[in-house]
Formats: sequence, structure tokens, C-alpha cells
Amino acid sequence: MSWKTLNSILGLAAVDKQFWRELRENPLVSTQKRGFELTEEEKAVFSTISAETLSEFSQCLLDAFSDSDDVEPS
Repeated sequence: MSWKTLNSILGLAAVDKQFWRELRENPLVSTQKRGFELTEEEKAVFSTISAETLSEFSQCLLDAFSDSDDVEPS
């Protein structure tokens, strides 16, 4: 996954309230349903995120992946 993909997920959540609800309730299912492919590490991170707002969700991703070698710049 790249930062571009992460931004695509967050951007979709920002404009699609249904996707945001699904993402908040079950990130793995909602991302797979929309065709986003996640690595095992990303699946682990997405499955542990608990956030009430998109901003909190975004910050969790940033914290988890900011030092990760697996997330490549877009």
C-alpha cells in the first residue's frame, strides 16, 4: 500500500458517509468491499483502529505507518 492508497481510503470516507460508517465499524471488510488491497501488516493495523471521527482514524493511520517501510510514498 502507498500513501496514495491511504489517502484514497480517507478521501472516500470524507465524501461518502456510508463508507465512513462501514470503515469505522469494520475497516477490513469495508476496504476489501471497495477493492482496496491491504498487506498483512496493514490488516493488523486497520483491525485495531477504534476511532469516533475521521480525524482520529486518520491520525491512527499516520501514527501506525509514519515509520513503516511498507508504506511507500505515492
